[in-house]
Amino acid sequence: MATPTSVMVECPSCKEETLHQVLAGSITGRSAKVLDSTVKCRACGHVHHTVIKGEKPVSVPVVISWLTESMRTSITLGPDEALSVDDEIVCGELPVLVTSIESKGRRVEFCEARDIDTIWGKRFDKVKVLFSVNHHGRTYPEHMIVHPDEEFFVGDMMDVGNRSVVIHTIKTDSRTLRKGGAYARDIVRVYANIVRKTSH
Repeated sequence: MATPTSVMVECPSCKEETLHQVLAGSITGRSAKVLDSTVKCRACGHVHHTVIKGEKPVSVPVVISWLTESMRTSITLGPDEALSVDDEIVCGELPVLVTSIESKGRRVEFCEARDIDTIWGKRFDKVKVLFSVNHHGRTYPEHMIVHPDEEFFVGDMMDVGNRSVVIHTIKTDSRTLRKGGAYARDIVRVYANIVRKTSH
């Protein structure tokens, strides 16, 4: 049985129970499982050794989508470990954003690992940013594949596809921006105009 990716334990530095990443460890025992591991506090970064007695970890199926493709894998979690929609998990070395959780035949927003039937997510080491590019009253669809934390700003000039454009509006899930910027992960669509490059 593989070790869980994270556990809730008391942090000697924070002096309270926090979520810890499991860096290394092993599980022993038959009925009562014992996790002997080195963990890192996600709150303060403190690394320490811990021994946890409890139920064995569970393997949860994960369906990961990327553009038009999807793949099936699994993640090992502690049975009490809870996941929510929009949480970020790591499957192997692939960052995944949880988009849906299925438990007992229905979709839920929050669930403990022991009750999860399937986790649905999308690859999150890169995202597709959609563009609507306008030129003389005609609109052309374009896109860019970028890192989720890449920022786009109104007024930016860039090459999208084979077109040079300037951004005039950015639409996110919560607002429409005509100044300032947003991270790629939050962008629904970027609106831009084609610009002509001039040479000197």
